Formats: sequence, C-alpha cells, structure tokens
Amino acid sequence: MAASAYLRVLPLLHLRRLYNDLDFFDDEIFDLSIDASPADQLRIEILSKRRRRTHQYISSIRTAIGDDAEGREL
Repeated sequence: MAASAYLRVLPLLHLRRLYNDLDFFDDEIFDLSIDASPADQLRIEILSKRRRRTHQYISSIRTAIGDDAEGREL
C-alpha cells in the first residue's frame, strides 16, 4: 500500500521541481535581459530552450497522470 501511494505522489513531486525550474528560468532570463550583452543573449537563448523543454516535460507528465491543462482529471 505504501508503494502504491508513493507511486501516486512521485509524479506530483517531480512536477513541483519542474515548476520551480520554470520559475528559475523566468527569473534568470529577466535578469539577463537587463544588460543584454552578446554573452547574456546567448545565455537567454539557452535558458529559453531549457524552459521550452521543461514545459514539454510538464505536459507529458500531466498527460500521463491524467490531468488536463486546468488540473482536472481526464
């Protein structure tokens, strides 16, 4: 019983970490955009790709656990 409960909670824990990563990416992109040197622009591009990839991970996990975009079960 404990194992099945853990397996139900594990995707939610992973989602929480991914949402925290998205917040970090947004904050970092905002901070880098203030100066916008060529090195900062490259870093912004890299962070944007990571942010997009993280958003795809979130979508796939939510689909796998049966939630739609609004958090309702399918």
